[in-house]
Formats: sequence, structure tokens, C-alpha cells
Amino acid sequence: MTKVRLRAYLGGVALAPALLAIAGPAGAANLNFVPTAQISLPNGQQIISFDISFVDPTIQLYILGDRTNKSVPVVQTSNNRFQVQLPANPPFTGATGNNNTSGPDGVITVRHQETWVGDGNSTVKVINLFNRQTTHVISTGGANRADELCVDPRDNVVLVANNAESPFPFATFISTTTYAVTDRITMDGTINGGSVLPTPKATNGIEQCQWDQETGHFFITVPEVNGPGDNSAPGAVLELNPVTHAIVHQFNIPLASCAGPQGLTIGPSPQILLGCNATANANNPTAIINKFNGSVVATINQQSGADEVWFNPGDGLYFLARSAAVGATQQLGIIDSATFASNSVFTANKNLPRNAHSLAADPILNQVYVPIPAGVSTICGSLGGSDAQGCIAVFTAQ
Repeated sequence: MTKVRLRAYLGGVALAPALLAIAGPAGAANLNFVPTAQISLPNGQQIISFDISFVDPTIQLYILGDRTNKSVPVVQTSNNRFQVQLPANPPFTGATGNNNTSGPDGVITVRHQETWVGDGNSTVKVINLFNRQTTHVISTGGANRADELCVDPRDNVVLVANNAESPFPFATFISTTTYAVTDRITMDGTINGGSVLPTPKATNGIEQCQWDQETGHFFITVPEVNGPGDNSAPGAVLELNPVTHAIVHQFNIPLASCAGPQGLTIGPSPQILLGCNATANANNPTAIINKFNGSVVATINQQSGADEVWFNPGDGLYFLARSAAVGATQQLGIIDSATFASNSVFTANKNLPRNAHSLAADPILNQVYVPIPAGVSTICGSLGGSDAQGCIAVFTAQ
């Protein structure tokens, strides 16, 4: 399919310049972000239960795993207009009342042509962006959800975190050319799959993964290793070879800097920022580690409680969806990758399980997208939407 056809299908999306052409931040970063726009779903559809967000800047699209409406809403980032809701066939499991079986979950784009979506029944559904047709349904062989995903475009591999499997979670490797599962690593403390090293014994799931262009490897978080299941024991970051499926390194993360590492995003070399979902001490820290040796580069206080995290190369900032932030409100965390200065701004009141735990940033216009669930915030209404309906809020620097 040509880019011209994609642009026509999506209603005139202008293609963005390549990411390599984006200029880095100049001078001190502005950490004062405020909501400036909102996108509502059509026909009064509510946003209540959802999971992961993703931005593809090449085709200027934001997508979200929307469990409430069993779809993937698509937003054009150049003008923040709702485009379409992508269904699946067979349908997504939706919000089942059990997080382990709900979907859609993780979302990514592959080759700027397909949306790959983890679902609550251990499948990955591939949806064509041009015609909205489900082209493949790939079973990962478990009983519960296929959660977060990441893609290695060099070796044509998608890595899936099957985080809710019992007794232990596993990571699944899928070819983007054959759409077949090629391997699995079960995080049970043994040597299995393609690895020659023992896996960690993951006692509280596995979470966000990213592919790193510099090393050519995947990195994935393990919130807790060999603990009681409440993130009170230290977690780890695994480095995985996408070709051999071997564990290259296991970086153990000190509790003093990061309890319950959940989110993971790759920043300027050698940085990896972790979204630390638990609270280890009164400083409520999150951590930036060195991707080559696992050492802690920086511990940033009062930035814990994050689920999904994102690095924006357009302004050099990290963003953290701090839905479990200490206190009465949920927060959007902002950290400067150059100075490690930080700030947090309000996203929602604490009204779990409706939490603002998802985000993604657009590096072209330096916008941050945060889904706001219905009934927990005044942001949607203040921007012309409906607080009772919920919205996708757009934050920009002021």
C-alpha cells in the first residue's frame, strides 16, 4: 500500500518528517504542561476502561486500546481530530471485570500499515490501517491477556508480554513477516526458550518493553523477582536478543531507587527511564538506569506510581502516567532527560479502577496524549468536552 492511499483513507493526514530530522531541545526545557485540547469519541461513547497508548509520528496517528468500546480509536495528531474506531474480527474481549482477561491491551503500529493489538484471550490481532480489516489473529498460547508489545523493525520481530499467566508470565516472540510465534521465554527461574541464562522468577508479572536501535535488543521490565507478589522485593530489567531470544543481561533494580518497575522507555543514550509503580520509601522515587550496565544514572524523587512511560525526542522530556501517585490525585509526570529536573501536573482524582494510567507523546508538535476516564476529572469539560463521557486530553508546554 502506498502512503498516498493511507493519507486518503485517514482523511488527509500529512506525513511527518522522519524522526532523525527532529531537532533536539534547545536550552532549558519547559516542564509546565497544561491541557489544551480534548478528543471525544463519537455518539457520546464513554471512555471508562482502556489500556496502552501509542503514537506513530511518521503517519501522525495516536491509537489507544479502548476496552469499553472494544475498539482502537485513531486520532490524527496534526489537528487532534478523531478519525476512526478500528474494530476486530472476532471482537476484542472488552472490559470483562477482570484485568487479566480484558482487552484490547497493548497497541503498536508495524510498518506504518498495521496495528498490532494484544487482547484478553492471549491473542494478538493484526488490523490493516487502510481497510480496517483484521488480517491475522495470532494465539500466544496462554489463557489470559497478551499485554504490552514492542517491535524490532530491523529483524521483523514483535515481543509480547503475557503478564497475567499462571503460575508464571512469559514473553512471546512473533515474526512480523510470517505472523507466526517463533519462541517463548517463561519467567520461572529456569533456563528455557532461546536463552542460555536462567530467567528471573517473576512473581508479579512482566510489563512494558521497548526495542533499542543502538543495541538492537529488546528491554523489558520485571516488577518483582522472587518476592511475595506485592513489589516489596526488588525488580529487574531484562535485555533480550530478538534473533536468538537469549537473555543478554539481567539488571537488578535497587528498591531505594525504584520499587515495582513497570513502565520502560529508552531516552538519550545510555538512558532508560523506569516507571516505578510502587513506593519503597518516603521519597517516592523513580529511576533512570544505564542500558549498558544497569547502573542507576539518576533517582528522581516524587515521581513514583507510573504505569506507561514515554520519551519524546522532540523536546527531550520523559512523561509518566502516574495513576498510582502518592496523594489524592493522579498525575502526569515530566522529567528533563538532560538535567533530571521534574514536575507533575494534575490529570484525575483517585477513583480507581478508573485511572489515567496511559499516555503517549507526539514528537512533531510536542503534544502528550492522556486518556481521561469518565467521572474522575474536570479536564474534559474545561476543554469543551464532557467529564461524564471522558476524553483523550492533549497536554502541551505553556
